Amino acid sequence: MPSRTDRAARFPLTLTGMDKVRIEEVFRLGALRDGVQLTTTDIRFPVYGQVVPRIELELTGPAFAKKITVRVNQDSPFMFDGDQLSAHLNGQQHAIASTQFIDGDRAPTGMYNFGLMRENGMRSFVFDYHTYCAFSCDFCFKESEWEILALQGGASSNYTGNFDACLAYVDAHAEEINQNYDIIWLCTGSITNEKVELERHCRLATTLRRIGYTGGIYVSQVIPDRMRRDAAHRHDYLTTLREAGISRFNSGVEIVNNHYRQRYVHGYKGTLTFDDYTAVFADAVDVFGRLEVGSCLLAGIEPAEDTLRGLETIADLGVCPAPTVLTPFVVKQMDIPFQYDLDGLIDVHVGFNDIIDRYELPFFSGVFSLA
Repeated sequence: MPSRTDRAARFPLTLTGMDKVRIEEVFRLGALRDGVQLTTTDIRFPVYGQVVPRIELELTGPAFAKKITVRVNQDSPFMFDGDQLSAHLNGQQHAIASTQFIDGDRAPTGMYNFGLMRENGMRSFVFDYHTYCAFSCDFCFKESEWEILALQGGASSNYTGNFDACLAYVDAHAEEINQNYDIIWLCTGSITNEKVELERHCRLATTLRRIGYTGGIYVSQVIPDRMRRDAAHRHDYLTTLREAGISRFNSGVEIVNNHYRQRYVHGYKGTLTFDDYTAVFADAVDVFGRLEVGSCLLAGIEPAEDTLRGLETIADLGVCPAPTVLTPFVVKQMDIPFQYDLDGLIDVHVGFNDIIDRYELPFFSGVFSLA
């Protein structure tokens, strides 16, 4: 059997920008973009229909510790043996320390999932009562979750039942919520009924405040049509959220370039333009305050200059950007081409960190993050 070094040499990478970031970031960004090739049989992961198998890894180095969730890809130049990630870069073998992360509560199989109620990193929790989002964007992670939930018997497609379960959880776990979490997220998906969606957000926020929760409550949703078209209504909608106890408004731009938006975002959501988002964000900053509005963009799904332009624009408005790296979750998403190579991704990473420094943005690095 060939050694790990021999195997890595069959997948060489030549990088011109390797010295722009520390070696751990080269591996982190590369594994997010290309996945990891397993060189051990000791890694276990579930396989669900069209879901792309993925594992969560901890990468460590001197003054460096980050987690990533990456797909298993036996054509990746990045090799994982259970103890380290290795790759043949610019004619030399390189490796960093890496282990599989398994959380008995959040990810018992070692594959990060998105359930109805879940911890979302350190001192953060999510109530995802609209788990089955009405807008099925081609790149969305939720499609993988729908299949997993169906097989595991998790959250139902009954939105009302899911919401009632979230309300009951707040009352049953009041002490735990108050002691353990600094941020609570309400939803990562949306429904088409604007009135019901607003009522649910407000009711859950009010319930959390009633039990004495004083931390941040962040809502994430698709911008409703009337909110987009009617500035007065938009202000009323945002004010209603804030008065119910919500402290931050989030809506994912995801794609800035309208050509790529129309390719991958369908239905009503596909009609939203970047200008629609910036108009809403400007009013939201007025209501919630600077950096109390947020948005996600996808690095890799469109040309780099569009993503960086979008990040700069919303940062200048006072919006907190949280870009992630395009990563396939289901088989069909593997047909979405990554728009640039690893050198390009390193450049976008460096460019975003420059925006973070210039606008004094809070630093956030989740399991798919560009930062």
